[in-house]
This record gives sequence, structure tokens and C-alpha cells, in this order.
Amino acid sequence: MTIKVLGGLVKSRSLFVPKGDKTRPTSVLLKRRIFDAYQDLSGFHFIDLCAGSGAMGIEAWSRGASRVTLVEVEKNAQKAIEQNLRALKSDLSEEVTHRPLKLVRSKVEKFCQSLKVDGPTILFLDPPYEMHKIYQDVGLLLLKEFSQCDIWIESDTQKGLGQSFWQEQGFAPDKVYSQGTSYFAVFKNQ
Repeated sequence: MTIKVLGGLVKSRSLFVPKGDKTRPTSVLLKRRIFDAYQDLSGFHFIDLCAGSGAMGIEAWSRGASRVTLVEVEKNAQKAIEQNLRALKSDLSEEVTHRPLKLVRSKVEKFCQSLKVDGPTILFLDPPYEMHKIYQDVGLLLLKEFSQCDIWIESDTQKGLGQSFWQEQGFAPDKVYSQGTSYFAVFKNQ
């Protein structure tokens, strides 16, 4: 299965998605909504936590992100990311050198414990919807410890955590983008 980059430098490029049911790509309509609102990511470090195929990070890179970090623990997803990054480096080696894309093989919880940010950063969290513990542990850690960053959290009101969860924890999103039962909660830096 493949999906396409929606805009920017590598618009319409096909990306590989790992086989199996451990990875769920963001729907095209929901991805379009968030990136229509954030078309130019120049100067941002985009960190895709639970990266899956790397499609969201590559979309951010295509739209000008100065660097992208893709964090993934699942082996099949890592292989898909490596395949996608190899293809980009083959076609755009100078651009990839100038604006690096990096895969970090790690559990998201471990990565976030040692995370240091410098400069404008977007932290994107999108674990499998059913992994409520990651949302609760990592999502709340990001909101408490990284308020200097923009934080995007994708979930689903049926399988994941409802939108009200964040407000109940004392964090009201600045904006919510929805498509069906899926949503992006966007928390802007303070």
C-alpha cells in the first residue's frame, strides 16, 4: 500500500506504508485539514512520535520543515520509513543534507524522557488509537514539560481518547480539526 504527499517540494510522491495492522496512516482528509492550516513549516523541527510510515514527517519536510525526526519502535514501520527516506535521499540528496530527515529507533516514552528542544518545534503524537496509556503518559508529559513547543495530538473519539480528555486534564487545545471520529488537537506554544 502507498499514500501520497499532499503538498510542497515532493507533492504527489508515493510513500510506502508498512504491511499489517500495527500502523494506521492519518486519513487524507484529516491530513489535508491540518496542513492546509500549516502550509509553510520553514524553520520548524518536526518530531513525529510514533511515526508509522513517516508520512506526516515527510509531509512536514516537503512543506519546509528545517529538520524532521521520526521516532518509531515497530520493525515493519522502521523498514517502511527507511525505504521512504532512501527514495528521498536518492532523488534529493542535497536538499535532504541541508534539511535532514532522521529515523530514531526507540520507544516513544524513552525518547521523550531525554528530549531536549531548541528553537521552534512541533511535537506530533499519533500512536495507535487503542494505546490509551501512551496518550495519557506521553501526551500529558508533552503538554506539561514542552509548553514552548507546538503540540499536535491525533486521536479518535471512539477508539482513542475523546477530545474532552485534554480539557479534563487542564489543557484546552487552541484548535481542533476533525474528520469523522478522528481529530487533531493543536496546542500552540505559550
